[in-house]
Amino acid sequence: MRLKARSGSRRKEELPANAGPVRSCIGCGARRIQQELTRLVVGPEGAVVVDRARRLPGRGAYLCGAGCLAAAVKRKAFGRAFRGKAGAVDPSALGQALESGPARGGAAGGSGC
Repeated sequence: MRLKARSGSRRKEELPANAGPVRSCIGCGARRIQQELTRLVVGPEGAVVVDRARRLPGRGAYLCGAGCLAAAVKRKAFGRAFRGKAGAVDPSALGQALESGPARGGAAGGSGC
């Protein structure tokens, strides 16, 4: 018995060619150019921190904005994104850090999605 190949079952999001690296938001799953997302890393104390300069060492995870933070916590995405190395995630502190301070690229705090 032959199985039919799925054609067109997944829609590809249109991103500009040569726009730079593409990353996925861990909250909503939207694929965007890396500069439009906010990078998060596990800091030296083991807590998840915002990396605005994108220079902290370690594995990074990305969020569209503060709106996707609740979805990421609900989906338990931090444990998967950091491969179990993320300590306690404080949503209120992360939310304040995401909303305050200048964001790089197009992410300006808000929901982002």
